[in-house]
Amino acid sequence: MNGLLEELVETFSILDDKDAIDSLKEAEADVTAGRVRNYDDFFKELKQTGEI
Repeated sequence: MNGLLEELVETFSILDDKDAIDSLKEAEADVTAGRVRNYDDFFKELKQTGEI
C-alpha cells in the first residue's frame, strides 16, 4: 500500500506543476503531428553530431 500512496503523491505533484503539464501537452502535440523519430535514428543523429 505504501507504494501506491507514493505513486499518488507523485501524480498529484506532477499535476500541480504547470511547466510539467505544459511539456506533456507539447509532447503529445508533437506525436500527433508526427514530429517524432524512432530511437535508432535519434541515436544515430546524436553520434553524427558528436553529442555522444
